[in-house]
Amino acid sequence: MNWKKSLRAAGLVAALTFSLVGCSTEGSYSPQEIIDQALQETKEPLTYYAEYKMDMDDVGGKAQVKEWVKDDKRRIEITADNGEHIITVNNGSQIIMYDVVKNTVHKMDIGKDSLGAFPSPRDQAESLFNLVKDTHDVKISGEEKIAGRDTYKIVAKAKKDDTLIGDMEVWVDKKTWVTLKTVTNSAGNKMTSEYTKMDENAKIDDAQFTIDVPKDAKVEEITVPEPESVTLETVKEQLGEFLMVPAENGLTLEDISLEKMQEDHSVYTFNYLKDDQQDILVTVSKANSNDTKDETFTGIKEMDIRGQKGTFMDEKKFRYISWQENGYQYSIMNNNPERTIEDLAAYAKQMTIVK
Repeated sequence: MNWKKSLRAAGLVAALTFSLVGCSTEGSYSPQEIIDQALQETKEPLTYYAEYKMDMDDVGGKAQVKEWVKDDKRRIEITADNGEHIITVNNGSQIIMYDVVKNTVHKMDIGKDSLGAFPSPRDQAESLFNLVKDTHDVKISGEEKIAGRDTYKIVAKAKKDDTLIGDMEVWVDKKTWVTLKTVTNSAGNKMTSEYTKMDENAKIDDAQFTIDVPKDAKVEEITVPEPESVTLETVKEQLGEFLMVPAENGLTLEDISLEKMQEDHSVYTFNYLKDDQQDILVTVSKANSNDTKDETFTGIKEMDIRGQKGTFMDEKKFRYISWQENGYQYSIMNNNPERTIEDLAAYAKQMTIVK
């Protein structure tokens, strides 16, 4: 199994295998206080060397990981049981991923405005915890030692069987607030990450955050294009006839953005306001073979949309519906937390052809 693909698929869950940094005050805490403590910013970032093991079950197999952390820099070396060896470095301004076996390098510039494209482990973990606290029952299940360190064990049980994120167990270091162990069950797959070594006194040279790339390595620069603002006339010229939610009954179209995806695949996003408040986002693109069926994933179900076979996801803070019709791929997402799946389906029903 390809570990790079597996880690991307794990998404927010995989973020918990990286460090969460907070202050070092001990005491008696509720689960939410521990989470808040682990996620808060620190005046002095933690420096450490660590080793941990990952088991992604049938999705990605097993791997051993080495980790160097200093200030905002991080180096991760993954050696998988299937022979894969991946080195990833975040030097503060650039992400560099080196596949030792394939001798390929991918580079991506990052900056203050790049969090959406490559969020930090803390940003990803905070998003995950915010989702969990609404959909799970969270409690402290005791105190245990992981890698010889004292931890709080937090258990999060999903309130529904079909939630996107399943049951979780998290062990948080009392001193550093680093997550030393996680066991997650998401999308039908179990993932375990457990630290076996952590050295806060390690002397880490800045040279760790560089990679000596072989001269014969294939290097690819990854760029994340910014969405560009376009007019309705431009969309009409590119797509021809397509369906659009009409602006009526207090609903107004604020703007349209264009994202150019791979293989010349363009996605147009219509941002609607309702009585001057954010309401829904509607995307439309020409359907192609890369539009995969996603109803098999946990939390995504089938539904009839405008007489077509579609899918929907109904999480507490994120809802969307998606379907194909007459050669186009459509989706409607809530930009207002009060919007229900029924509201989104009603908007779909109102859509009319523009040309």
